[in-house]
Amino acid sequence: MYGPPDEFSHSAIADFYIVTIIPLTLNILNLLGSAYIFYRTYLRWKFDYDNFNTLSIRFPFYIAITDFLFSAIILIDFSYTVSNVSALTNGVSLVWPSPCCEILGFFNIAFTLLNMLLVGSISLTTWLRVVQEYYFNWGICDYKVWLPIGFLSFIIPLASVNDFGPQKYWCGIKDGNSSLVSTLLLITILLTLLTIVFCYMHVLKTIHDVKDDNSSSILTSEIDIEQHNNIERKILAKVLTYILVFIFQYIPLMLTDIFKLIKIQYILLNAISLSAISIGGISNLIQYIRNEKFIILPNNNNFIANGSTSSNNNDFNLEERE
Repeated sequence: MYGPPDEFSHSAIADFYIVTIIPLTLNILNLLGSAYIFYRTYLRWKFDYDNFNTLSIRFPFYIAITDFLFSAIILIDFSYTVSNVSALTNGVSLVWPSPCCEILGFFNIAFTLLNMLLVGSISLTTWLRVVQEYYFNWGICDYKVWLPIGFLSFIIPLASVNDFGPQKYWCGIKDGNSSLVSTLLLITILLTLLTIVFCYMHVLKTIHDVKDDNSSSILTSEIDIEQHNNIERKILAKVLTYILVFIFQYIPLMLTDIFKLIKIQYILLNAISLSAISIGGISNLIQYIRNEKFIILPNNNNFIANGSTSSNNNDFNLEERE
């Protein structure tokens, strides 16, 4: 189990800055990226509500919500550690005192699970819609998605609530403790990864088969159907890019959890694992800009080059540069 540094040394200082600077930097960027996606989603909701309910719009917005929550917890956690750097010289604990540390550790795991389960549930929804051609109503604000994953995200850490506490530089699952929550977290990561890969491969194959079928059809009566399929494939391709990005962010989380269970600690890997969710969030922003484009073009001539609109905002229709 980690304890506070016994003496002031260059090694302790190096470890401190490695473990704090990397997560702080990436999570600040993640918060800014999430705020940008919030802003773009607000513009879509306000000026182009007819297209607001498409999966390619809702998916990155929902992911940005979980990214924002996770990064906020990390910044709150590490803000105390950074402000308490003087503790390196006197050997006292660097992290938040109890019970704040246990609470932060609990929400750290809960929001990590929320992010993973959200990606898994949306990939499963995409698979049902595309491969199985099963359509259903998720309710207002997609509460039928949020309710079960929110329940699981909080019930799993609650099952082992006493296992949360201080680590050396942050709050989370206590070191040297092969707890139930560590095992459940690893199982959840593996099951989510398998679900995402399975759904991703099947949806990709289905899109490819539809493309081949449409390219072999020359009937004029099917032109409209082909155009509709092209639009559908374009939307689904956007969704798949978001899913693919989040596959990679689970790798350091899995390695860290496995090493934790066998009681092996690597400072750099711990720092990367804390940044894994934020790396996924930054990638989500990059994919969002790539798919939706950074510049928004109006469909009327009343839009001024500096970004202001005419007094009739209802005429403003969002249209991304293709």
